[in-house]
Amino acid sequence: MNERYLKLEVIWKDEHMFELKVMANNGRYSGITEVYEVSDSLIKFVNDLNGFPLGKEKVTHSCGEKDSYAYFKMEFYKIGLTGKCGVLITMEENVPTEFRKEEKDKLKMELIVEPNAIDIFCDELKLLAESQSGIAKLKAVGKYTNNIL
Repeated sequence: MNERYLKLEVIWKDEHMFELKVMANNGRYSGITEVYEVSDSLIKFVNDLNGFPLGKEKVTHSCGEKDSYAYFKMEFYKIGLTGKCGVLITMEENVPTEFRKEEKDKLKMELIVEPNAIDIFCDELKLLAESQSGIAKLKAVGKYTNNIL
């Protein structure tokens, strides 16, 4: 079975920031990058995402800088009337600051998730941000249910 997910894991930290290994797989495409993050930014995002999709159309968070060293973005949005949500994941490879444009791998993909999975992800992400350690995983729905909107 090909699991669909977004996974953030702390792989390094110091007193100012931590580094996340971001892994995503939508059943067809997958990617990995590493980006730097700070607890305050991630906790603010968790607070914005908490309870989604109720009362919100879209919630977005990004780390790093696009077309630079490394980049990651997750954008949560509503899909249809069934309560299912989409997550548009954008990531760029972690490469040295001096690189050829062609050598920097970039990936954009969608996951389909249910609100309960977002709630679990929020809990795990808050713990990760507060402790600056651990893993937060957002589980997506399988290929047979992602066509039901």
